[in-house]
Amino acid sequence: MRAPWSRSKRHTTPGRSVRAGLLLAAALLGLGGWGVAGAPAARAEDPVTLSRQGQITDRVGALGDRKAAVAAALEKLYAAHRIQLFVAYVHDFSGRSAQSWADATAQKNGLGRDDVLLAVATEARQYAYSADVDSGFTEAQLADVARVAIEPALRQNDWAGAAIGAADGYRAVLSGKPVPEPAVTPGVADPGGGPDGGGGAGDYV
Repeated sequence: MRAPWSRSKRHTTPGRSVRAGLLLAAALLGLGGWGVAGAPAARAEDPVTLSRQGQITDRVGALGDRKAAVAAALEKLYAAHRIQLFVAYVHDFSGRSAQSWADATAQKNGLGRDDVLLAVATEARQYAYSADVDSGFTEAQLADVARVAIEPALRQNDWAGAAIGAADGYRAVLSGKPVPEPAVTPGVADPGGGPDGGGGAGDYV
């Protein structure tokens, strides 16, 4: 039986005057010992440099042949509202909280008012997003997109669906429309997983 993804209230990360994050998930799913991240794993990944080839950074091969569909959803959001949604898929968050990792990655890459970062740790089964305090989204809108469009996809390991749902959800709320429910396609639980346990995973960008 799978436990639900949990969320905490929105908060301003200490030391960050520009961005505020909403912790979206760090929950035990009851699948082979997966759960809240503890000590850093052998493949622990510190806040990353996002891909310079677009808005998708996939270090675990989570998207597979659906990368183009994700890119199309991100482009629709930008075309409609000039909001750039960046998505990052890694094995884990290097012992940090999901929110700390997302905020640090956003800061490292200079994301600003019109940028949102969705960070997903597929092996650690955690995720978070980081949005600027002046982004124009309300806390209620962000939480609604998380509940309706992101979390249902992640529960079924639909990694691409989570990003598409986020992009479509943000586009909807900024247009004054309800968040559409995603069409979930169940996927592989731990993309890029395996017995390597050595260095960090390659960069699938």
